[in-house]
Amino acid sequence: MKSAYLIAGMRLSRFIKLIMKNGISLHPKFLVRFLFLLQNGIWASIFHRKEKSVYSEKIVAHTLPDDPIIIIGHWRTGSTFLHQLMALDSNLVTSNVFQGSIPDSFLTSRKSYEPIMRRALKGTRPMDQVNLSMDEPLEDEYALFRLCSYSPLESLIFPKSKGYFLNLYPGFLPEGEKLKEWKDAVIYFYKKLTLENNKIILIKNPFHSFRLDVLNEIFPKARYIHIIRHPHKVVPSTIRMWDIVGTQNTMNRNWKKPTIEDTSEFLVKMLKKIDSDKQNLQENRFYELKFEDLENDPVREIESIYNHLNVQFSEKFKQQISNFLISVKDYQKNKYTMPDGDKLKINNILKSWMTEKNYSLD
Repeated sequence: MKSAYLIAGMRLSRFIKLIMKNGISLHPKFLVRFLFLLQNGIWASIFHRKEKSVYSEKIVAHTLPDDPIIIIGHWRTGSTFLHQLMALDSNLVTSNVFQGSIPDSFLTSRKSYEPIMRRALKGTRPMDQVNLSMDEPLEDEYALFRLCSYSPLESLIFPKSKGYFLNLYPGFLPEGEKLKEWKDAVIYFYKKLTLENNKIILIKNPFHSFRLDVLNEIFPKARYIHIIRHPHKVVPSTIRMWDIVGTQNTMNRNWKKPTIEDTSEFLVKMLKKIDSDKQNLQENRFYELKFEDLENDPVREIESIYNHLNVQFSEKFKQQISNFLISVKDYQKNKYTMPDGDKLKINNILKSWMTEKNYSLD
């Protein structure tokens, strides 16, 4: 199934509530997606009941580690590459595609899902050439959305207007009782992930760039890595990504890809938020790096991150990075030829930040 995958694996009750809240188009394409998600939700609910009976008491009793490493930054800045590299460290634990897709029952249901998911996950991600498999690292937004039915992704799946869907969620967090549900979902998911180990949690999620205050409540010793990249690469790549994801997941006819201006202005908004929130962190809890430096010398950059955040960098991990880099040496990044007019639009919005970070305007 190459569409409707963002909420496949959501329990039936949550899925039905989303449909009742948002509605869907009666066009055959969207009805097929609805039926796929409906039957998927039934199975998710069945497996959840089984897992709850086995693990609920253990999860409640488990103590959540309070010192995760959290990768933040805008989409298409190279955060996936950084996540892949750090996930090689056997001292860290991070969510993978299976756990993020089936968060309600991943402790007990893998044998049942594996034959289907392995066939469905052949190849690479739709927006780039990154390999897709059940055990590849995955950002936790998809798990949290399935667990509490809250995420800005809701407005991508059920667009209400033609504007940039991310602008409808200024803080990327719900309010009132729904905020408690969101926090509980974070705690529940990471308790499950660390139930049989006490490793350092590794989290990667661009949406978390707006959530540092709340994440610090859940994880008082959280450490953050902010990855940045030249906006001339980030902006067009982000537009392409959201257009592919939106087209494959929307449940009505209102989807429209974001514009250069939309994406650039949102990037500025995120950068300002991160810059403001990092002022409240001790120096050894925040590290910023450029993707260009990571790409040029991954081992050196990862070692610098670990030294700054006071994490042990082992020779074994260093060799694993080197082996991984050999395995992906033929990886081809997406290439874009951007009109000068689009570059000018980006420069007009991001010139000050680009100058500060020594990024060329050409």
